[in-house]
Amino acid sequence: MSVDKMIYHIRKGKFVPVKDPHFKTGDAYVIDLGKTIWIWLGKGAQVDEKFIAAKTAQELDWEHSGKPRVDSCFEGEEEAELLNALGPDFKVVEGDTPSMLVHVDKTFKPEFRMIRVKQEGDDIEYIDEKFSRDSLDSNDVFVVVGLMGEEAMMIYNWIGKNARPKEKFFGAIKSDYIDKEFREAPQTITIEEGEETGGFNYVFKAHREFQKNK
Repeated sequence: MSVDKMIYHIRKGKFVPVKDPHFKTGDAYVIDLGKTIWIWLGKGAQVDEKFIAAKTAQELDWEHSGKPRVDSCFEGEEEAELLNALGPDFKVVEGDTPSMLVHVDKTFKPEFRMIRVKQEGDDIEYIDEKFSRDSLDSNDVFVVVGLMGEEAMMIYNWIGKNARPKEKFFGAIKSDYIDKEFREAPQTITIEEGEETGGFNYVFKAHREFQKNK
């Protein structure tokens, strides 16, 4: 494996460096190319593995000061950039590393929520919106929540470029309140409009897939 890339395999809620680009159809991988961070998803990858992969890519993005482009692809849809980086040794094999949630946490009920924080006069309103990127509005703040299990929880505080100070303040409070409802949830991640990370964008992809498969 070339020194200019690192491959991480998602195993039971953790990411483990691997040397050979031999990907299992039931798993998820993160490939750090420096300028680009790829999330590779096997056709049988479980939702918790996909969320951990997105979370891992985001952490790597932070390590690189947010400079890389974060992208994702499904098995069989690899772009030339990724295929060239993986090289001739890249292959996909049948297999599945046991998923933490599917095999352990069967009682968890996935939840996606999108809450608009909007100021009307002097009052603040919390409005449940359709979970879609199209629902985002530059004039307001949105709390975007993707809860898929104890090791796959994402809470974002998205701030529109025209959002008012009071909306930002109460958006942070609402995000923190939801965060504290779940013991293992991460700290809320605040994102300004125009600075969305790959992890943020991936939550919407995961929601579409969840809706399709439930």
